[in-house]
Amino acid sequence: MPDAIKLDPKKTALIIIDMVNAIAKGGPGPDYTLPDNRKDIVASFQKMIAHCRKVGTPLIYITTHRRADNADAPKTISDIGGGGGNPMLPGTPAVEVIDELAMQPEDFLLVKPRFSAYYGTNLDQILRHLGTETILVYAFVTTSSVNAVVMSLIWLLPLHGSFLQASLPRSQRDWGFPR
Repeated sequence: MPDAIKLDPKKTALIIIDMVNAIAKGGPGPDYTLPDNRKDIVASFQKMIAHCRKVGTPLIYITTHRRADNADAPKTISDIGGGGGNPMLPGTPAVEVIDELAMQPEDFLLVKPRFSAYYGTNLDQILRHLGTETILVYAFVTTSSVNAVVMSLIWLLPLHGSFLQASLPRSQRDWGFPR
């Protein structure tokens, strides 16, 4: 069994990406219900969030807002067929953090305009101000938003090689980044 990883909770930050009604629960809204197949995942998120709060690890929630006409949305493969999905309008239930993972006054909330939580936000400044050395990233979908954050971290923060080993999918571990 590998050795346990020891983290300094005061130098660690938990980033929670897109755990908002329209993405985490889905459906047309405005009455969002957590699907049964996601309840276990959300329960594990709740445990991690509770632990982070207990030990003093800062929480940073990330959401996305869009114009009603989606003119500011990144183009994806689903746009070929006309897009769709829930509008991510500011001030609507769609972009609110799900009740099961409710924010506290001490938590941070950032609105990202693209897939990466770094693009167009002050995430880098917050992490530096907090003295963050280790970042934990939680989300449902890793193929876009989580990968974008991790790849941004490689270029924006001085990282220790073991972080890269633990965070990148196997297919990306041997891209020649310094260790």
